[in-house]
Amino acid sequence: MYPTKAFCDIPDCPARGKVGGGNITVHSHKDQRLRCTCCRRTFAASKGTPFYRLHKDRSVFVLVITLLSHGCPLQAIVVAFGLDERTVADW
Repeated sequence: MYPTKAFCDIPDCPARGKVGGGNITVHSHKDQRLRCTCCRRTFAASKGTPFYRLHKDRSVFVLVITLLSHGCPLQAIVVAFGLDERTVADW
């Protein structure tokens, strides 16, 4: 986690969008959460990335996206990784 590269995206925060302003600190290493010192709200370090709210392992997600981008059939991925078809379709 790099709080110096993160920014607060809360709409009513006065420090919204300021990267490297020193207003972002680590709230929890274990849960990967950051905190804005201006508005005092916490948010996930992965917010704004494809990994936000991901419940599967990141490596599985990257593999599935790579296979999909190379034209692998959805049903083959579902069977190979034991995932639900709706999950793969949402990714």
